[in-house]
Amino acid sequence: MQLKMYRCRICGETYLGYENPGNCPFCGAHAEFFGPPEEFDASINTVELTEIERGDLESSIEIERANARFYLGMAERKDNDTLRSTYKRLAQVEAEHCSVFCKLLKVGKPADLLSPAETTGTWATDIAESLKRENRATALYASFAARATNERLRGVWNAISAVEADHVTLDDLALTYL
Repeated sequence: MQLKMYRCRICGETYLGYENPGNCPFCGAHAEFFGPPEEFDASINTVELTEIERGDLESSIEIERANARFYLGMAERKDNDTLRSTYKRLAQVEAEHCSVFCKLLKVGKPADLLSPAETTGTWATDIAESLKRENRATALYASFAARATNERLRGVWNAISAVEADHVTLDDLALTYL
């Protein structure tokens, strides 16, 4: 076997492995968004934005910022290592989504992106809150994609909406570890 490089067309990160991953280990995009690095055009995120798209990107940044911080708060708990590490990883995925939206809007990442935020206080109520957040993001990004005039924006919002839907199933699975 020979080590290969695969580049994600959603977040732009390069994965090193022997075969195409099932999901991007950075942003969670599904396997169809991976290809050889030479297929990734560095100017892919240079897009003309309408005022509506600009507002939708700003909303997307805030959603991902808040979710990353919430999950980092969950990851500070010491009473369930499986859930702690799961939500720590989920925080990293949400932070990567925030980064993608920041690139598209051509703004810097929020200064507090990696600062833990308050949680509800218990794993059960935090997972319930996570489920609300993920369902909201899934629906909202699908609606942003539907009204986007730019193909790149449609593709990113649709891909990230699918990843957020994956997170809904993760929350369901997490309940089995309580």
